[in-house]
Amino acid sequence: MRINIFDIPEEGLEQEFVLPVITGNKAKPDTASVRIKLLRFGKKILVDGSVKGVLSLTCSRCLNDFSRPVDLDFREEYTPAEESEPEGRQELSGDEMGVGFYTGEEIDLAALVKEQVLLEVPMKPLCNDDCRGICSRCGADRNVQSCNCKDDHIDPRLAPLAKYKESLNRRKE
Repeated sequence: MRINIFDIPEEGLEQEFVLPVITGNKAKPDTASVRIKLLRFGKKILVDGSVKGVLSLTCSRCLNDFSRPVDLDFREEYTPAEESEPEGRQELSGDEMGVGFYTGEEIDLAALVKEQVLLEVPMKPLCNDDCRGICSRCGADRNVQSCNCKDDHIDPRLAPLAKYKESLNRRKE
């Protein structure tokens, strides 16, 4: 959804809409209800918004799909890209880190909402904090069933450390 900055009246513009949000490699996107208020100060635009919805994620331990509610508020300031410094490498000040830039006369609100939702998704989503994951030997989902696999397998790259630990234990005796 694109908004022309010159369509924003002095008193501001409020919009409500539903956007598809893709958080992973799912065939069907999730939907999010978005409420946005835009204020224009010359060429600078202030965007206040909120997003509500339910995200479909995959647990990073057990690989099961689960749903996670999202309810977030955000604020973004936009400045025309032409007013920034000339092309080339630029160093951003602390004040500029929270500023978005737009070119032309439009701001893409869908990209802003997608960014905010993706920032809300954890790097390693878990279906619950106590998820036991999948057994690396037999592939059983440890949340559903227990397996009889032994955890005595040592990674060959770490075998020298196991021998060192044994020698330390012998010294203590």
